[in-house]
Amino acid sequence: MFLSTVEGRYWVELIDQATADWESFRMNHAVSKYFAKHVADRRAVPPGDFAEARFFSLRNRNAEPVSTAMIRPKRIDVGVAHANKSPFPDYMEDYSILARHMRVAFDTRCYPYGR
Repeated sequence: MFLSTVEGRYWVELIDQATADWESFRMNHAVSKYFAKHVADRRAVPPGDFAEARFFSLRNRNAEPVSTAMIRPKRIDVGVAHANKSPFPDYMEDYSILARHMRVAFDTRCYPYGR
């Protein structure tokens, strides 16, 4: 567990490609593609746009993933729920807690399909 939130939910950080692949499979979304770009951009000289990205999975009390977030410097850049649905308003408080803990900005525009 990385960070407790509300109603037994908690955030964990996705730290390797296998975990990101599992997250994508379970959540039916493409976070693993962005994680792979993050790994490639970290290795690039000079580092690419995704080099500093961090990825987090919101889990329920049964350890099932319910939402995934990508943080880039200064803000939560992407937040999605299962099958690329919006995580808001259901997980608004969870995202606010993550943003405060990571000292980054957050608003619901991080849901990429509602822009």
